[in-house]
Amino acid sequence: MHYLLKYFKDKPYKVVVVDNRKKNLGFAGGVNKGAKYIKTKWLLILNDDVKFYDNTSIKRLIEVAEKRKLDAVSPVLENPKGKVENYGYKLLPIGKIKLVKEFSIFNLQFSNIDGLTAACLLIRTSVFKKLKGFDEKFFAYLEDVDFFIRFKKDGYKMGIAADIEVLHNHMTTTKTMGNFKARQDMINWWRFYFKHPEKFRFDWKFIIERLRNISGYIKASL
Repeated sequence: MHYLLKYFKDKPYKVVVVDNRKKNLGFAGGVNKGAKYIKTKWLLILNDDVKFYDNTSIKRLIEVAEKRKLDAVSPVLENPKGKVENYGYKLLPIGKIKLVKEFSIFNLQFSNIDGLTAACLLIRTSVFKKLKGFDEKFFAYLEDVDFFIRFKKDGYKMGIAADIEVLHNHMTTTKTMGNFKARQDMINWWRFYFKHPEKFRFDWKFIIERLRNISGYIKASL
């Protein structure tokens, strides 16, 4: 929080802090609650493990979105070693996410990817609210994948700002939460399947992925 306050000092941005208090709203619920107070044209969803390399990143993201007429845009996320995490992702019919690791001119626009990660996501506030934000039934994890299925279905455009990088200390919070992510993955992939059955192929490969989710949960619980 101190990092963000320092970043936003003397900048015309509104920072909304959602305090869970006694009830944990989850990532989806927390973002949705915060978005209710946003009246600006653009909404930036930012994980607590993301840091900007310079103080012009958000301004440049907005400029990219405006110039390319995008409704959502993400910078390039880099890990602490400087390696690119992804340029978006593809949703596989076996119920698995495949991160797009290699840059392609097609990744700049939405046609070659199924979605963007919500770790650092700039989106038109009106679009986020029209789609009613994240589905809070997911609580945490895969809510962004579900969101972008609805986003693309309604014809909105997304893309990657390939010349803007941010630092992502991936899973910093999750590592302190025991088997929580493994449990959410185990539950949410089935929730995802029943909500969007047309996106999946229910066969032995799909079942194997679900068994892997169960195995991951058991290992994380030991």
